[in-house]
Amino acid sequence: MKKLLAVILSALTLCTVTACSSGSGTPSAEEDFTEIDAAKLPSKVDLRNFEGKNYVTPVKTQWFGDCWTFSLTGAAEISYLFENDMGVPAGEVNDKVNFSEKYISWYLFHGITKDDAVKGKVRASQVGEGFDLSEAESGNGFTAYIIGGPFVHHSNFFGAGFGPVDESVSVKGEYPYAYDDSWEGEWTLPLNAEYRNAPVTAYIKSSTRLPSPAQLDAEGNYSLNQDGINAIKSELSQGHGVTIALCASHLGFNSKKHASYYSGTDQPDHAVTVVGYDDDYSKDNFSRTTPDGKVMEETTPPENGALIIKNSWGLTTLDENDADDGYVYISYYDHSLMSAMSCVFDGGDSAKRSAPNYDQYDLMMTKWYCSTDYENETKTANVFDAEEDESLYQIAYTTSLPKTEVTYEIYKDVGEGNPSSGTLVEKGVHRHTLAGYYKTDLKSEYALKKGEKYSVVLTMKRVTGDDGSMTYTEVFPYSTEFYEGMTVRGIINKGESWLFTDGKWTDMSDMKGSLVDRAYEQCTEELNSDKSLPELKIKGKDSFTVDNYPIKAILAPAE
Repeated sequence: MKKLLAVILSALTLCTVTACSSGSGTPSAEEDFTEIDAAKLPSKVDLRNFEGKNYVTPVKTQWFGDCWTFSLTGAAEISYLFENDMGVPAGEVNDKVNFSEKYISWYLFHGITKDDAVKGKVRASQVGEGFDLSEAESGNGFTAYIIGGPFVHHSNFFGAGFGPVDESVSVKGEYPYAYDDSWEGEWTLPLNAEYRNAPVTAYIKSSTRLPSPAQLDAEGNYSLNQDGINAIKSELSQGHGVTIALCASHLGFNSKKHASYYSGTDQPDHAVTVVGYDDDYSKDNFSRTTPDGKVMEETTPPENGALIIKNSWGLTTLDENDADDGYVYISYYDHSLMSAMSCVFDGGDSAKRSAPNYDQYDLMMTKWYCSTDYENETKTANVFDAEEDESLYQIAYTTSLPKTEVTYEIYKDVGEGNPSSGTLVEKGVHRHTLAGYYKTDLKSEYALKKGEKYSVVLTMKRVTGDDGSMTYTEVFPYSTEFYEGMTVRGIINKGESWLFTDGKWTDMSDMKGSLVDRAYEQCTEELNSDKSLPELKIKGKDSFTVDNYPIKAILAPAE
């Protein structure tokens, strides 16, 4: 009998099912799981002045409910600038890059059309996949910008080779991706390959889901999760931008100190970019006082320490000399700090990275992943046929839970109905301490002729026992229509994705009904039982859909 377990956080939802008992054994891997040594972390990091350089782009202004794209682009800009050593002297404006929020919001929430299909990025077999806002947009053309969204979307969007795109990119002599300076601007974008497949400034290498600093139990009681704070500090100390969600619609802001501490129970309603931290930032800076000078109750956190966040509400004062204008110090103990993510981009330029091909079937751009655990050997696979003469040099995949070991196998000349048939050309193992999207460089490059069948086969295992024992895991994406007037579609065709369990391969297209049942059951049960989870308006099982396994191949077109 399956044991249902779901973890749903405001901006990040992960679901898990357990089937059978845990497996045992810990095979060797090329890396081991890592633990953060908090004692080695600096007491303060500010990426506006990191070893004398500024890697943070200027504060921007959002016009709609698209704070999540601003938090995302802010983090992506930091990571890209740092990875490519594009900092400027501290105190100077770093405007070397300006990623488009408009591009992300529009194309993430508009699914694949027949005009989007283009060799090397979007297969014709996936036309119709993703979000459809036709009904909602008939009453409001700004729908894509007001839905709001979790930043876990970007693992899929950037991971699929869509963006980030710089606002300076032009099409037909115009600059369609620039975020207008008022809501009266032109906000619609054409749904075709010419505009959707704009030149990408940077390609994402990994996107990891960090533990949330705020920890809530089933009744909504708060406790600090120090592992979450340490994870954020570790990423920032490596120059990786971080996004995070928090509750902004409260009165916990000390405007004189640019400091905020929330001690209530409301769920996060805003997303920001974390640009630094300070362990010694005084807890008294958060305190608010009554008109007669008395400190108000529950306005002072238990201890010192703050994250430094970049907001997206423009400059908030008229003082041009205010270095913290547009920035806020958030107490480590803020009750709403959740759903932190970091991202890393490929550094440098190469012919391959300038315009790689992507073989992929998971273009639904969901925010939810479901995983099922098995006692017996279990594998997932995607089978592709090369669309042109090209060279396979990277693969990418998504893990849904921490401490996951991934063994990958690459096969050429794959036969019908068996992704592991043909010739095994490479096998490797990687261990990932945190859940997220990971791109892996292969040990060699593999030339493929147009039409040649090949496969990427993954064996995922995650630590489930205190003794380090591991369980086989299957990960698949799903979504529900979470906004009024929205339709979402996942397209799974025969021969694309496969599951190996109980000693045989099964085509994923034959499993769609059972996968939908599983996703629906997990969500409804957990939402009904856990009062600390955010509200999710589920219309019913008919609003759920699933998509192909999140396994991608990245290739260089033949010269």
